[in-house]
Amino acid sequence: MDRTSKAGKLETTRLKRMRTFNQKNSANSRRLESAGFTIIEVGAVLFIIGILVALLSASLNRAKGRALRISCLDNLKELQLAWHMYIDDDADLLPLNKTEIGGGNYKVFGRRASTNSWVVGNPKEDQTTAKIEMGTLFPYLTMPRLYRCPMDRSRVVGHRDVPRTRSYSMNSFLAGDNEGKDSRVKIRMAALDRPNRIFVFIEEHESSVWADGFQVLPKEGTGLSGATWNSTPSDRHEQGCNLSFADGHIEYWKWYSGKSENLENHLTSTTRELYDLRRLQMALPAK
Repeated sequence: MDRTSKAGKLETTRLKRMRTFNQKNSANSRRLESAGFTIIEVGAVLFIIGILVALLSASLNRAKGRALRISCLDNLKELQLAWHMYIDDDADLLPLNKTEIGGGNYKVFGRRASTNSWVVGNPKEDQTTAKIEMGTLFPYLTMPRLYRCPMDRSRVVGHRDVPRTRSYSMNSFLAGDNEGKDSRVKIRMAALDRPNRIFVFIEEHESSVWADGFQVLPKEGTGLSGATWNSTPSDRHEQGCNLSFADGHIEYWKWYSGKSENLENHLTSTTRELYDLRRLQMALPAK
């Protein structure tokens, strides 16, 4: 074989190897490009992850809220049981729900419950559970934490670092102040004609008046009083609150209208708000 032929074969072999090498590099480059992500693709993935995290967070918050609502229902079950035990021990008489005469700044704190009532004092100003422990129901329910909803974030007036000790109020027509003046006010269990429909305890709004009891003006009131709020229910549980009834059962009521800071004798402003009031008015004792 002459020198020229040999050189040609070497050149051909070299070119083949270069083509093979280039083809491998090109294939590897294409694989790397196909495995990579553009900025738009990365942004889209992060956006989807963000949405999923937000949905999961909202779901967890709802689950937590429902768990706390159930805990609040359990509190009311205990409170309602204590109410019944008191009645059984006191010859069918209902626990008193009276107002302390005089004392205190009514415009700031509301009225205080008297010393012979189911609880004493007013949660807007009480910094300890001492007043709860003085109430006539405390011997039957001796855990102060059960007088407060676990979702209640309200604070004592003038003391932002002190949580309130009580979230629940009693129907003012059950052994309340107008005994002997208003035929709706009942002092014995036997006088309650519809115990399964008469509410006993209710969560009161932190900005409500907190009077001698939870006051609902009857539908048959004079003038505009039948369409007027006095006390305001809470809406901390997904725009609703928990109530107990005289027969012992507990209910969750979702309001048609949200509840906000309310002055005493606040006239309803919408049909939805009026429906909420009518619902409570139907849960009062009959005359």
